[in-house]
Amino acid sequence: MNEKSQAQAGTMDRARLRRVKLVFSGIYFFFMLARAVFGPFITVYLEEKGLSAEQIGVITGINSFVIILSQPLWGIVSDRMRSTRKTLVLCVLFQAVFAMSLLLASDMFLIAAAFIIYTSFSSSEGPLMDTWALTSIKSAGDPNGMGPVKMWGCIGFSLSSVVSGMFISRYSTSAVIPIFSGMLLILSIVLLLVKTEGAPAKASSLRDMQLGRVFRDKRFLVFLTYTFFMQLAHRGNYTFYPLLIKRLGGDNALVGYASALMFVSEAVIMFLSKKMLKKVKPEVLVMASSFAFALWHLLLSFAQAPVHVVLACLMDGPSFALFTIGVLYYMDSIAPPDIRTTYQTVAYSIYFGLSGIVGNVFSGWMIENLGYRPMYWIGIGVTVGSTLVFALYRKNAGARRGAGA
Repeated sequence: MNEKSQAQAGTMDRARLRRVKLVFSGIYFFFMLARAVFGPFITVYLEEKGLSAEQIGVITGINSFVIILSQPLWGIVSDRMRSTRKTLVLCVLFQAVFAMSLLLASDMFLIAAAFIIYTSFSSSEGPLMDTWALTSIKSAGDPNGMGPVKMWGCIGFSLSSVVSGMFISRYSTSAVIPIFSGMLLILSIVLLLVKTEGAPAKASSLRDMQLGRVFRDKRFLVFLTYTFFMQLAHRGNYTFYPLLIKRLGGDNALVGYASALMFVSEAVIMFLSKKMLKKVKPEVLVMASSFAFALWHLLLSFAQAPVHVVLACLMDGPSFALFTIGVLYYMDSIAPPDIRTTYQTVAYSIYFGLSGIVGNVFSGWMIENLGYRPMYWIGIGVTVGSTLVFALYRKNAGARRGAGA
């Protein structure tokens, strides 16, 4: 190939990469714009239905159990179909339909049932979206470019949550559910029209996928154990911070502002993550995020006014954004190529689902019986303690590998 041909090929590759990044930036923006219409206000919705903090903890805990079951299932479906995009379309479409059932729920049993169905489709959208985007961006030639693309999702979420918060403050959470459902229907149509994958691959059988590899991977299992304990406190924090804002005298509009600040701070970290990944291993980013989580909880434990809670939410970027980028890239680095989506969804089901069951139920109990401050202090101890144990394990494992060499 002569120099002119090489230059043309390079120009075509750069153009393809720009196109892929532009497409996924737009998808993330609208995807998170839609999710922010209702997502940050689920706890407020449950409170409007007359449920106590302990009942809310039970329902969110049940939802987390659904996440544990549904996310690996959708990951397996995606890997078997060899199309993450098509699987994502199915989840978004059914979520749009079943979101409307939340309008009909009245007592705790019906609310729990509606959320079980709703969550079985909604919970897998994040890891499916991330896996699809990461695979496409890596194939286009930018292995560390995921963060700046996800940044646009953070911007969309922050804009939408402010508007939704003001709307809900004037009306109710039930009033936004039809809007939320309509936006999801539009999103499913957009996803159907997007073509970023190559020729469709032949579907695999479950035998060919050899799913037992997932549970024989020691690195995977150790890391999942660590993220389970590290995320316990955060799941409770994320569920109940809207109630803390209201308990301190704030309203639903402030919940929207808090959510917006969270995602603005996430956008900053996403933008910087490409440089971080060039210098630091993904699992180190996860460990660093734990200390940001601990600081966030410490700030909330001393909150005396709703504005203190809102400002503390700026810690979401250095904590949760750093954590999710680290987990996403670590899972991608250790997963066999043919079951990457399964790895991502299983990981998400543990740190978001299983941690959510334990974290939400115990957090709800502690708020009712001990108050918010002890909940945060205990959470700090569990978060930092689990990180120190994982760091020690990682150091010893490295030393054993060095001795074996």
